[in-house]
Amino acid sequence: MLSYPELIIFDCDGVLVDSEVLSSRVVSETLGHYGIRITPDETATRFSGYTDEAIGHFFAAESCPEIPENFASIVEEATISCFPNELKSLPFVRETLANLNVLFCVASNSRTKRLDLALAATGLDRFFAAECRFSSSLVKNPKPAPELHLLACQKMGVLPEQALVIEDTPTGVTAAVAAGIPVLGYIGASHIADPAHQKETLLDAGAYAVFEDMRQLQSMLKDYTAG
Repeated sequence: MLSYPELIIFDCDGVLVDSEVLSSRVVSETLGHYGIRITPDETATRFSGYTDEAIGHFFAAESCPEIPENFASIVEEATISCFPNELKSLPFVRETLANLNVLFCVASNSRTKRLDLALAATGLDRFFAAECRFSSSLVKNPKPAPELHLLACQKMGVLPEQALVIEDTPTGVTAAVAAGIPVLGYIGASHIADPAHQKETLLDAGAYAVFEDMRQLQSMLKDYTAG
């Protein structure tokens, strides 16, 4: 077993930035314009980790053919407009990134524009150079497919088995497992109403351990080393 990861791949929404409550509210409101009544909490429970495209396609196929083809763009623009006043980084993320002594990058199911603006709005952009950002815009099949994580490994010059992924949703964990990358589950974001249940969900999806405070990451890495 690898003694220490050579690359940490962070998810963005729900791991670096506390965006899921905001995103779920915007998706809920947008779906309401097309006669679909689903609460933000229900949206978060059912679709956390999904792309906006996938959510639009789901409802267009199941119950609402009136949903426009540019549904994802509508949601994206509405969400981005809230970033300056509402989006925050998760607690202790800055301190954690500043003190990591291992290569790291971000791989998000957000599209490039939204990922860049989320990092900029929270001041996390200084930790992630352009070449260390990987969005769903760069792959044909986003998470839960393994393509995005594999692309991150390839571009960062690290084999999948030498990397470590941090994800907050079963969608992301499934993608990492499919890519052959060990994955830690994170349950510290504000949208997680039942941490114990979410922990079990992530473990069932394939996470080898779960943590809830970003300050725990260094000790989690030591545990990984002890492996």
